[in-house]
Amino acid sequence: MLGWVIQAKKYELTRHNVGFEIIDLFCREIRAGKSKRQDFSLVSAGRLGAEEVILVKPQTFMNSSGMAVASLVSEYNIPLEDLCVIYDDLNLDLGFLRIRRKGSAGGHKGVKSIIDSLESQAFLRLRIGIGQTPPQMEAIDYVLSKFSNEEREEIERMEYVAVDALKTIILDGTDSAMNKFNVRQSEEAMDL
Repeated sequence: MLGWVIQAKKYELTRHNVGFEIIDLFCREIRAGKSKRQDFSLVSAGRLGAEEVILVKPQTFMNSSGMAVASLVSEYNIPLEDLCVIYDDLNLDLGFLRIRRKGSAGGHKGVKSIIDSLESQAFLRLRIGIGQTPPQMEAIDYVLSKFSNEEREEIERMEYVAVDALKTIILDGTDSAMNKFNVRQSEEAMDL
C-alpha cells in the first residue's frame, strides 16, 4: 500500500496533495488497474517485477487517514514493514526527499492518525519536502496553497525521483533506496 493525502478537486496541485500526485505517476508507471472505492479509499493494484503493489489514496480527511490505512492493512494482511506512506513535509526544503523506516509523526497530523490507528510507528515513510511555512502565513494556508511556477517545476522533477525511489524500495529494498535517495536532489541527480 503506497501513499495518501487529501483528495478533493479544490486540493489538486496544492502542497498537501503531493503524495497523491506521486501515486498517480506510479500507477501510470506500473500500469495499475482502475481505482475502486474500498474502505474509505481509492485502491488500485498492479505489479512491479514479481511484486504485487497496492496503491491507496484515502478519501477521509487527511487528519483521519489512519482509519482508512488501518482498515486496508488489516483487510490485505499487510506487514507494517511493507507499508509505505508518502506525504508532504514542511520540515524538508523543496527539492528534498527522505526515506525513513519508522519514527514519530514529526508534527504531521495525518501521520499521527496513522500511528494511532496502527498502534505502531514501524512503517516506511517517503517524505517529500514542500518547504517551510513563510512567517506571514499559517501552516494550514501554506499546505493548501498551490506552488509557484518555479516551485511546480521543482516538485514535478521531485515526483519522478520519488517514483524511482518507490521502484527501488520495491525491487532492491529499503536500504538500497535510502542509500541512493536520502541526499539533496539536485537537478543533475533528478535526471537519473
